[in-house]
Amino acid sequence: MPDSPVLIDPPQLLWRDERENPPLRFSRINAIDAAQDRAGNRFDVLGAGVLYGATTPEGAFAETVAGFRPSATLIAAFTAAGATPLPTLGVVPADWRLSRRLRRFSTEGALPFVDIEAPATHTYLIQQASGLLAARGPSTLDVSQVRGPSRTLTRGLSSWFYSRTDEHGQPLYAGIRYVSRLGDHECWAVFDGTDVALHSSEPITAGHHALHAVATVYGLTIE
Repeated sequence: MPDSPVLIDPPQLLWRDERENPPLRFSRINAIDAAQDRAGNRFDVLGAGVLYGATTPEGAFAETVAGFRPSATLIAAFTAAGATPLPTLGVVPADWRLSRRLRRFSTEGALPFVDIEAPATHTYLIQQASGLLAARGPSTLDVSQVRGPSRTLTRGLSSWFYSRTDEHGQPLYAGIRYVSRLGDHECWAVFDGTDVALHSSEPITAGHHALHAVATVYGLTIE
């Protein structure tokens, strides 16, 4: 049995696409949303903050522009109505771009991150957090649950790791390393208490190479 989860250090710099102000804002969730599977973010911790970042700018954009993708229901409705050609569906609005910045930041002197994707971490959790898993449904744990739709499960795992301390009451982990459900993008959930530093901030232009790459995959038009 693994005596610890698989641990990993983050890259020197991480990318984050966020609203202009305030920079590097940690996400927080209320108790009502925390109890719902589809509300909030995947690794939010009730009563604490989590800062999300990605290893690449494409990973940062993949998480934030996915909501602009048209649904199959909408496309089917236009098709059934005989719309030929289909109207332009799936647009990244200019005002969305102009109100946001693409930023690079680092974690300063951080503790290690838990690799939530690693099978050895799953085995460790099955043994050490069996009560949490049993209460939330899965009798076992693998990537399908870690990347699955139940945010109460993933937030439960995040909160469990957030609460782990050493014999002196000091936290053991800086956050969680995970892979996006929206593609093969490496992402990081940084727990509050971890020092972060802003390194750069740039406007998001319609021609930004990373945004264009993600929009192409998603079939989106950029205003």
